[in-house]
Parts: sequence; C-alpha cells; structure tokens
Amino acid sequence: MNYSGKERFAQWKERHEAVWQFIMFALVGCVTSVVDLGSFALFNFWIFTPYRQQPFSWWLIDYSTDNGGMTAFLAFACSNAISQTFNFIVQRKATFKATNNVAGSAVMYVIMVLLIYVLQLYLPTLIRVPVVGVFGEVFGDILVKMCTMTLSFLIQFPVSKWIIMRKV
Repeated sequence: MNYSGKERFAQWKERHEAVWQFIMFALVGCVTSVVDLGSFALFNFWIFTPYRQQPFSWWLIDYSTDNGGMTAFLAFACSNAISQTFNFIVQRKATFKATNNVAGSAVMYVIMVLLIYVLQLYLPTLIRVPVVGVFGEVFGDILVKMCTMTLSFLIQFPVSKWIIMRKV
C-alpha cells in the first residue's frame, strides 16, 4: 500500500500518542509563554510600576524593594493567572483531547497551579537579586520569569497528561 504523507503522519501520531502530546504541549506552551511574557512585561514595566518601592512579604514570599517590591509580585502573579487560564483551555482541547469531567479537571488544575504558583512566586525571591546583578534589571527579570516558566512546564506536562486531562 502506498500511503500519503498525511496518512503516514496520522498513523505515526496514533502509534506515538504520548510523544505527539509532548510536542503539542510544548508548542502550546510556547504560545502560552508569549501570553505570559507579554502580560508580565505590561504589568511589570508599565501598569504596576508605581508600587516598585513598596515591599511585599507574606509567608515564604518576600518581595523586598531589591526583589522588585509589590510591582514584581503583582506582575508575576497576574501574568501567571492569565497564562494558566489560557493554557488550561487550549491544552485540554488541543493537546490532550480530554474527555473526563471538565469541572473535576478544572478543580485539579487549579490545585496544581496554586502549588506551582507558590513555587513560582517564591523562586524569584531566591534568585532575582543575583540574576539582576549579573544581567541588569530588565533582562534579569525576564530570565527569572523564564526560569519559573520552565519549572512550571516540567511539572505540568506529566500531571496534566496522567492525572488531570485524561481520556475516559
């Protein structure tokens, strides 16, 4: 039998579903990253700049003025919320084609994101000062944001695939 390229690709996707999902997860993650970085830049360098000299501290999270203050906290928090909402909707439909209960998936996703959220909000308090010291404030903030996004990606794929966004 002589299969067209499209048919061979469809067969490959079917045989290697997990690999294809990882590729799709990464591609959608890139789009999500653009949403995240764009909204982060908007919040960090424009909307919340009046709060840069106001420190924010709660539990493990310490955004002193050296760590960007309330501006950095709000920018990280808001950009993350926007990108995670976008990510859930697109990954559920496009990547995993999940058929399990949407409400149950959403609840589990929110729990996962909240745990990652705390980690992503805490991590910059540990690494921002040295990173900004080496790369400068603008590029340093972007690098710190990219580190937190990578960590999120490495946690989210396996949890989303095997726990949250399943086919039933």
